[in-house]
Amino acid sequence: MQVTAIPLSRQLGIRVAPAGADHLLELPFTPLLHNHLGTMHAAAQFALAEAASAECLQRHFSELAGRVFAVVRGVEVNYRRPATGTLLAFGRPDDSTRDGLRTELAARGRTSAVILIDLKDAAGTLTFHGKFDWFISQVPPPLV
Repeated sequence: MQVTAIPLSRQLGIRVAPAGADHLLELPFTPLLHNHLGTMHAAAQFALAEAASAECLQRHFSELAGRVFAVVRGVEVNYRRPATGTLLAFGRPDDSTRDGLRTELAARGRTSAVILIDLKDAAGTLTFHGKFDWFISQVPPPLV
């Protein structure tokens, strides 16, 4: 499933980064997303980061699409600086996930994944860092 097709993502204005970009997703700085200080609301940043973690999983492990389901089971978040412009979401699996996800999934039928997300503005200022822990399981075969 395309993360930008999820109704909340569409409502917030989350969009896929242009082809060839280093980042995964973007979130324009619109009045809908402003907090009481005129900066981007923490909840909007979190929504972008969570969507980017799902996008990162899909891009790094695309061969598993349709064969697994994944849900977030834990998150560590650090808001670093106020966001005052459009945000770009960067993500990568941690080393253990990158190196072992496929093997553990094949052996056990389920696994966990850690995706690291950074949100930056156009100037490269880090506004958010998050660690998203995912539970991933093989989709059971259909009942006959």
